[in-house]
Amino acid sequence: RQVALIRAWVADPLIQVQAESPAHLARLVFLDDPGVVPAGIPLGRRRSTNVAMVRRDGDPDINCSLWVAASFTGYRSAYVSFIREAYNLNAQLPDLAGYDVDHLLNRARAPLDSTFIRIEAVPAATNQEWGRLFEKTSSNPAFLANTQRQRRTMSYMICAKLAGWAPPRGPSDEAGIDRLAALFMSRGLRKSEARSGLASMLEFAYSLR
Repeated sequence: RQVALIRAWVADPLIQVQAESPAHLARLVFLDDPGVVPAGIPLGRRRSTNVAMVRRDGDPDINCSLWVAASFTGYRSAYVSFIREAYNLNAQLPDLAGYDVDHLLNRARAPLDSTFIRIEAVPAATNQEWGRLFEKTSSNPAFLANTQRQRRTMSYMICAKLAGWAPPRGPSDEAGIDRLAALFMSRGLRKSEARSGLASMLEFAYSLR
């Protein structure tokens, strides 16, 4: 799933990670397929106002995604139910050993508790590093002043976390930024473009500390 989502983002930078409600998800996730089955697929007894699964036929790595309301706390077990439904597997919580189920976008940045954010299983060690560094910084009230946007797309930072790549220590960590830029280049992006995007995001976030 990680590889498939990263490839999709490299091909289309408008991959969504946040939307205002489940009603918009199918159209936003699958712009090329208006006939997609939208949210509403049962995942246990969870309310559709808390959990939304979007799917269409074909490879579930590409064609299935799970979204939760920013205020919803049971997202780890919801993700296990999602894996069962999407892959027809008898998945259990222990199968996620070594992974965190996390919001791809820091949920503190959601404008409303009802805003929906995509969740995925990400490597636990690097996820926690991103939490201690960039995401902690991006939880600064000054950074969160721009929380009125209800729709957001994937970023270099989100992609790196999803891939399990360690974060730079800050905007002055030239070696860390260059390392990440090289990894993005290995996935098909221009290194100079990736480096510029990473540096810009880091400088903005850390300027608010």
